[in-house]
Amino acid sequence: MFSDNVLIIFVKYPRAGFVKTRLAKEIGRKNASELYRLFVKTILSRIKDKNFTRVIFYSPASKRNEIKRWLGGEILYPQKGKDLGERLLAAFRLTFQKGAKKVVAIGTDSPALNKKLVLDAFEKLKDTECVLGPAFDGGYYLVGLSSFYKEIFQHIDWGSYNVFKQTLGTIKKLRVRFSLLEKVLDIDNKDDLLNFCRQLPKIYKANPIGLTPIIKFLEQLFS
Repeated sequence: MFSDNVLIIFVKYPRAGFVKTRLAKEIGRKNASELYRLFVKTILSRIKDKNFTRVIFYSPASKRNEIKRWLGGEILYPQKGKDLGERLLAAFRLTFQKGAKKVVAIGTDSPALNKKLVLDAFEKLKDTECVLGPAFDGGYYLVGLSSFYKEIFQHIDWGSYNVFKQTLGTIKKLRVRFSLLEKVLDIDNKDDLLNFCRQLPKIYKANPIGLTPIIKFLEQLFS
């Protein structure tokens, strides 16, 4: 059984050509996969706290042993579903079934995330049933629930600029009490990456944990 507060983290195995595919077209598959690997390690170092349990949902399912060697002693479950909505739905369902009371899920597209944002999400779930963290690309970087609503993950145009808008529309239609977090940049293409580079001094000043390897990599990439 899980603890009351569970953080789901969606992770892909960092195989060149299979992660950050849009970014890979602009900086190369090897660079994109290495950057994604650094993103995951950075997020894991920045987001850990005794007030929640972390659970990694990984993809592809066949890479369990490789993921375990890479990420060490994390709790691991394979992602299940044909699209992001089905995978999120399955992960939330399993986590609630294992006893969690409040569940928050994040991806690994923004190393700017930190435990303050995650703790804020859990805090908001004390008074609401859903919390969303909107991303600048029209999606969301975080979703949290204190009650299980499968509809929130259904009939969404995943990968489009309408994900956040459609999800919020569903939440309002269901009359679910919700809260919003601050906007955060997801890094999907080179423009996002350059924008992240411009924000890095501010992000580093606020919380430097885990960022040094990414900074060194980006200095080499753009030198």
